Amino acid sequence: MAMLVWLLPSLVSAHIVNEQNLYDDLQYSKATSQIVYLSGLGVIPYDHHGSTLFSPQEKLTREELAYWAGTFGKLQESGAARTEVTAAALAKGLVPSLDGNATYADVNQAYFAGKLAVQDAGRELTREQFALFVFEHRKDEAEGKSLYDRGGFLAGPTGKVDKVSVREEKDAEGKAAKVYSLTVSGTAYDVSAHPRVLQAAVDPAEWEGRAIQEAWLMNVAGKPQPQLQLIQFEQSANASAQPKKAASADHEHEHAGHEAAASSDESGSSLIPLVIVVVLLVLVGGFLFTRKRK
Repeated sequence: MAMLVWLLPSLVSAHIVNEQNLYDDLQYSKATSQIVYLSGLGVIPYDHHGSTLFSPQEKLTREELAYWAGTFGKLQESGAARTEVTAAALAKGLVPSLDGNATYADVNQAYFAGKLAVQDAGRELTREQFALFVFEHRKDEAEGKSLYDRGGFLAGPTGKVDKVSVREEKDAEGKAAKVYSLTVSGTAYDVSAHPRVLQAAVDPAEWEGRAIQEAWLMNVAGKPQPQLQLIQFEQSANASAQPKKAASADHEHEHAGHEAAASSDESGSSLIPLVIVVVLLVLVGGFLFTRKRK
């Protein structure tokens, strides 16, 4: 039964990502919040079928930088091969080469068109240092646009979440999918399918009454209104911490396949009665066996 209670939150919120479940090794980084934030903006693309580790202390390679910047800049269609994205980034001049490790100058060129005044521009940097550097300059404009502008983001609501509601909709493939909506200052905002959340649990039910410090909306194909993609809540001493086991379960669901999340919800729920029956049978069997021995 304890296992069932532990699994239920992950079934509800398999799409939602926070500091606990984006990568398995972010607890070892001093840039955890920045990494999650930049992931929400698409600056650091998330490979659903790749490693579950971010490896924050490892050097950032130019090939990785080319892939990240090329994906953020939408140089290829969604789902394009990694080699196609890196080749496009190289052709566009976002990186000088795909060989070796990236430098601060390379990052400046890839994301800011080389417009930043950078000290020690030739110094190599780790993936963690990349996150800290880009986050620090996220609002700086290059060629008249900030990272928010180039990513197509719109400033979202701030203030208290008065209500959290959920409904079911059919996706493009006709599958049922849960859509969460937050009401702030009398206006309802839908949450995207794969949002990034900071300083809050992955269960939207726990967001009611919390205050949003910063939020960013993005346009989603087929949706009439922009959706919440990045939500940073104000710190709250009363906010419940996300259990590590639950976070790990969420992470496994996140990597298991976002496309089948709705059907997973249904199949997971249908297994609950069966598990309960099995547990009861074991308990009754143990009780009868004990009486027989007496």
